[in-house]
Amino acid sequence: ATALKGVIFKYTDAYSVFDWGRMPDQIPYKRDALAVIAADFFEKLENPEMWKSFSGSVVAYALRKACRHGSVFNELGEELQTSGLRTHYIGVLEEIHGELGDKATSVDVKSLSDIEKPVNLMAVRGVSIVRPAMSTVLGKTLPDYRATVRSPLPRLVPLEVVFRFGCPPSSSLIERAKADPVYIAELGLSDTKFEECKWDFPVMELFTKLEQSDRVLRFSEALAISGLSGEQLQDIFLRTAWVAGFLKWACGKAGLELTDGKLEWAIGEDGKIFLVDAIGPDELRLSRGGVQLSKEFLRAYYRDSAWFESVKKAKQRAREEGQLEWKQYVFEKPLPLSQDFKEAASQLYISLANALCQRIWFRSVWSLDALAGKINMMRK
Repeated sequence: ATALKGVIFKYTDAYSVFDWGRMPDQIPYKRDALAVIAADFFEKLENPEMWKSFSGSVVAYALRKACRHGSVFNELGEELQTSGLRTHYIGVLEEIHGELGDKATSVDVKSLSDIEKPVNLMAVRGVSIVRPAMSTVLGKTLPDYRATVRSPLPRLVPLEVVFRFGCPPSSSLIERAKADPVYIAELGLSDTKFEECKWDFPVMELFTKLEQSDRVLRFSEALAISGLSGEQLQDIFLRTAWVAGFLKWACGKAGLELTDGKLEWAIGEDGKIFLVDAIGPDELRLSRGGVQLSKEFLRAYYRDSAWFESVKKAKQRAREEGQLEWKQYVFEKPLPLSQDFKEAASQLYISLANALCQRIWFRSVWSLDALAGKINMMRK
């Protein structure tokens, strides 16, 4: 055991959709699957040799060719091949001896290669997180980020960066394109009719991270509430593009197509940006043979429910009244998953863990083709 100051991610079998929070039941083995997937991705992203392998791939070539940012982007790619990507990842844990906190605690941190069975504990470097205060201006409730951007370093950048290699029919980008063509032009897209489009260099959007519901941000507002310099925000975009390309390549090797995903970043005491949070099927939209194998499967289960209609109306009412607290207007409760959906959801996580890690963490799992077939049948 070693002394460590940090934070432990304890994954659970709980799940959430549509910003609701904890749903009424749990998905068996989800916690262990997400932990090993996240740890596997972090270990690969930190490894310069993996970046060298990626750099020679068709995906990396297409990424560089489609990039409009020239030498700065290529220089970052060279840096990643030399040093790997900086992240908050420390290792995985099989058990905890006490609590991690401000004082160093005795823990036994390992890499995935050191463990034989999946775990649900991951040790990471801590970052400060201060949520914006709610202020009232002319009767409207607005988030005040002053305390957020003044919190101690290292601190979370209060932005969620969404990258897109495509735009499937369920993508929220389609509705934003219809509602605001100017915003779409700011993203570098010349046409609002891009359903099923695919891009070699990802389209990137910014959303709030620390508010009750994520809302899309123009780049100028994102710069203001993040406390970043323009150079730091650009660095986040370029690092996101490289990581997105790496993940697309890694998922492709596992027989999966990556359409889009979200990343979160933090800023260190040295002013440098590093990757935080988690990476897995809850953050990535994956598919096999045109069938989505991601959290969208769970969202689809609830889209025809009275609860979801209540959630939509509550969010709309809150927007119209200039309020951020929308859950007070939801008068329905989400139902538990059916047994068939719960089984398929469990298989989704453990099948993806085996495929993405290229290691048999779980036994008695469905093949990716069987999983895609089952999900495709259930959504009809």
